[in-house]
Amino acid sequence: MRIRPAAFGDLPALQDVERAAGAPFRDLGMPEIADDEPPALDTLEHFRRAGRCWVAADERDRPAAYLIAEPVDGALHVEQVSVHPRAAGRGVGRSLIARAAAHARAEGLAALTLTTFAEVPWNAPYYARLGFRTLAESDLTPGLRRIRAEESGHGLGRWPRVCMRLDLREDGAVPAGPPRVTIRAAHERDFPGFLGLAAQVEQWFGPMVEEAGFHDAVRAHISRSMALVAVSSGPDLLGGLLFGAEPPAHHVHWLVVSQRARGTGVGRALMAEATRRWVRGPGHLEVVTFGADHPGAAVSGARVFYERLGFIPAEATGPGPEGGSRQVFRRTVG
Repeated sequence: MRIRPAAFGDLPALQDVERAAGAPFRDLGMPEIADDEPPALDTLEHFRRAGRCWVAADERDRPAAYLIAEPVDGALHVEQVSVHPRAAGRGVGRSLIARAAAHARAEGLAALTLTTFAEVPWNAPYYARLGFRTLAESDLTPGLRRIRAEESGHGLGRWPRVCMRLDLREDGAVPAGPPRVTIRAAHERDFPGFLGLAAQVEQWFGPMVEEAGFHDAVRAHISRSMALVAVSSGPDLLGGLLFGAEPPAHHVHWLVVSQRARGTGVGRALMAEATRRWVRGPGHLEVVTFGADHPGAAVSGARVFYERLGFIPAEATGPGPEGGSRQVFRRTVG
């Protein structure tokens, strides 16, 4: 997508983006955030006129995401960054942050700051992966304290929130774009990488690393050429997927993205390649993921991820190995 300054005619579309981006908060038990009104048109116009409103435009030049910012205490404060679910997982938010960082450097500002929800997967954990650090209360500037007080007045203090800061390097470097990722068939040499991914999610899925049954399942999928991995320039896997196809049913048996690669489009890329290789319609694609009451549902963002890919929550199924609830998500194909 192309990052460009917002035009006056874009502003109603930015409100639509905001409404769509807020909808997934409902699944986290935060309906007030999902139902919150988007910024008013005159507010958006204020940022646009100041040259601090950018959009990510799709191939038809329609806004799919936007960012607005204002200077606060020597830093550029990101007032809002929102991505439409149809554009999620493609590095769009990262690209908007990079554009804001470039603007901050050009204006002689030393950092980016923002306030966000501490426990929402696509909020504070996502920004931490971009290099932001959480500020202690004693480190808050007067402007950030004012912003926090205004947020509390609007009811946002009901959920844990943090202030975060990204210091911009003296050489003018800005946050990097999404890593160059290759999706390929898994090989036996990737087996340790699958165990490394499993170790990062055992708190949600139960024991796997030391489980012979999991070892056998991974190796069986690899031998049947029904396993994919996401790799980059480093030695570790960015993600892995195990798949099964018995048309008209197709099943995602296991999909995990490494902590450092979450929010960069790796999961979406694995699903796209699995669909290209193995899914033939008419039929349906299924995955079993966390039930709505499972602690991992909010922390991992798994339910929101599959819904953004067009899956619909279906029937409940048996509990996972750790005893938590599970639910089938299903998508019609072909």
